[in-house]
Amino acid sequence: MRRKTPSTRWIAIAVAGASLALAAALSTSSPAAVKSNATISAGHKCLVMTGAGDPAFVKNFNPYTATGLPSGSIVQGAFFEPLIVTGQGGLKPVPWLARSWKWSNGNKTLTLNLARNAKWSDGQRLDSADVVYSFLAGRQDKLMDRVGLTGAGNNIASVKAKGPYKVIVRLKTPDSQFISATINRLFIVPQHVWSKVNDIANFRNTRPVGSGPFNRVTRFTAQSYVFGKNPRYWQKGMPKVPCLEYVQASSNDAALALIQSGQVDWTHNFVPNVERAYVAKDPKHFHAFYATTAYPISLTLDTSKYPYSLAPFRKALSRAIDRKLVSKLGEYGYAPPTDAIGLNGLFPKWVTDKKVKARSKTMSTYSPSVARSILTGAGFRYNNGRLIDPRGDAVELDIHVIAGWSDWVASNQIITRNLRDIGIDSNVELEPDWGAWQPGAFATKFPTLLWQGASQGSPYGYFYSNLSQNAYVPPGQSGETTGNWSHFADPKATVLLNKWKTTLNVKKQRQIATQLQTMFLDHLPIVPLFIGPRWSTYSTRYFHCFGNKKNYFGDPIFTTFPDNILSFTRICPGGKVGP
Repeated sequence: MRRKTPSTRWIAIAVAGASLALAAALSTSSPAAVKSNATISAGHKCLVMTGAGDPAFVKNFNPYTATGLPSGSIVQGAFFEPLIVTGQGGLKPVPWLARSWKWSNGNKTLTLNLARNAKWSDGQRLDSADVVYSFLAGRQDKLMDRVGLTGAGNNIASVKAKGPYKVIVRLKTPDSQFISATINRLFIVPQHVWSKVNDIANFRNTRPVGSGPFNRVTRFTAQSYVFGKNPRYWQKGMPKVPCLEYVQASSNDAALALIQSGQVDWTHNFVPNVERAYVAKDPKHFHAFYATTAYPISLTLDTSKYPYSLAPFRKALSRAIDRKLVSKLGEYGYAPPTDAIGLNGLFPKWVTDKKVKARSKTMSTYSPSVARSILTGAGFRYNNGRLIDPRGDAVELDIHVIAGWSDWVASNQIITRNLRDIGIDSNVELEPDWGAWQPGAFATKFPTLLWQGASQGSPYGYFYSNLSQNAYVPPGQSGETTGNWSHFADPKATVLLNKWKTTLNVKKQRQIATQLQTMFLDHLPIVPLFIGPRWSTYSTRYFHCFGNKKNYFGDPIFTTFPDNILSFTRICPGGKVGP
């Protein structure tokens, strides 16, 4: 760590994956080279999963914080359930706790008809009172505000129960994105449990009460835990697997060794040369699926901090980073580079204007000389090759990344070299594990994140989280509810986004999208770099029915809520040759 002097302006950058789920593996070391402290289920009775960069586990299944686990979204999908599943990639919504729904009153009133046989794991009935509570709990504690009920963009007028199995949600204005952008983030919790919790943030939930397909913690150690099947689950025949097991992998090397040896059934780790490093070990059973169903991986700059507040600085970074090289060497060609808008992966058909396309391509084209020209034109200068901002401070960047996320380390080494070429002294700072990285990132202590937004049925959510005043989260506060880590807001964009929400006319929505794309390029609140595929490496020796190209039902990784509940309920026991 370099010594920070008063004369130098420091800008820290943190690196994470989507939903904090993207992990990487560059080593192809043999399984024998890495030892796991986890106890793998004999004969793979349980579906065994692992990630990478995991700290020692702490027994806490609080779905709002899950501070002791590698991902709270596993808890959300295993123990708790959504009303409707809107899978990543714009798939048709899947009824869940809400078995049906109907819009009325000019798309301002949504009636939800609930499952009549759903129960909590303690035996109590799950009914409309629990749903109403889950919607409104954010008024009690902001950590529970999963739908932005207390935010500036709140469009919910009221949520009321009509009998035990009907909930009526009234909106202030019509909202074409309400199911895909709001309902999909909400998981339902039992009112009789959570209404008694005074301090949500510090509540250590060791015995979770949920309605999901798994309802018991049958084993827990600092290196592994097991979730047992809910035998009274309300959806007949689900889940099909008897238990879920998650085992610790301190690094990507360790995770790769576990999947290569067949000790693990499923991981979301990025594996370079995956066909040789994994699939070739057992081509009948070992498979890899990379779905480009997510938004781009981007430098998300904290625009409340100088010089990130300067649009020319952000645009210069876009021209200074060699996206093709990052894609080829850092991501081994699996993650294609983006243009400056970043929708060329998931929603390319929404970018229709030729001038916008050309401008976006130009702004993403690698050119250190152009980057330097942009900076000097904005009042930056050079002193002995070092970039000096208009205030007279040398610009230095620290990129914080988890040491075990090897492809992220490699990608950021390329990025730092690119930035040095335009006079920015930058370095990669390694954090030992998730537990060391996460507190600073979630508390927005790092002014920049390499981040990936959540996918929805249209690019509306992308522009909302990056341009709208209603998505603005004050610096220092968690950005989980809205995802606005850049702290950027454009009043004109807010007006356009409101028009987008209130119209059901797709042609008009596309016209608005073009206007927002122009604004995006004018300000460049984030710097899209490469498309974020969803890595899924899995074995069919003991289980099958995994999500893949032929069986695509949503995000194929197990840390994305609500998509993961589709996997948890559909994956089948029993070995099978083929995907």
